Amino acid sequence: MTWFRSRRSAVTARRGIVATSQPIAAQVGLQVLMEGGHAVDAAVATSATLGVVEPHMTGIGGDLFALVWDEGRHEVTALNASGRAGRDAGIEQLRRRGFERMPAEGEGVGASVTVPGTVDGWTALLARHGRMDLADLLAPAIELAHRGFVVPEVIATAWRDAEPML
Repeated sequence: MTWFRSRRSAVTARRGIVATSQPIAAQVGLQVLMEGGHAVDAAVATSATLGVVEPHMTGIGGDLFALVWDEGRHEVTALNASGRAGRDAGIEQLRRRGFERMPAEGEGVGASVTVPGTVDGWTALLARHGRMDLADLLAPAIELAHRGFVVPEVIATAWRDAEPML
């Protein structure tokens, strides 16, 4: 029998860990934990940072779903902060406009866009579980947006590939 051998060891931590697709966002979340923030504080700061450095994957224009373990209450809090569909996005309204499916691009794509729920989700999570202010948690993302950051090769390629659609 052949055993699989990983090329790297598992990452472990005693007091918290942050994993993201972008190292700079993970660093922001880790800094929040090091400053005494709750996991929810780190998640909000990380999410906001991802919205700057990887906006095509996440951001304030999207939705938020969360499961949070509350140690004090011994319960899981579930949050669905997905946005509502617009008034004219019902199936009958779309059929009257000639659409058989939800438009993914081109004319009528606005009917597929929901009202963003992310920011409302952040505030709801922080109100219940947070230890830090939203303004402080957004500061690293705002700073990156103002001063810039190195765009990783993978992200640059994704943006370039999306250019014709945009």
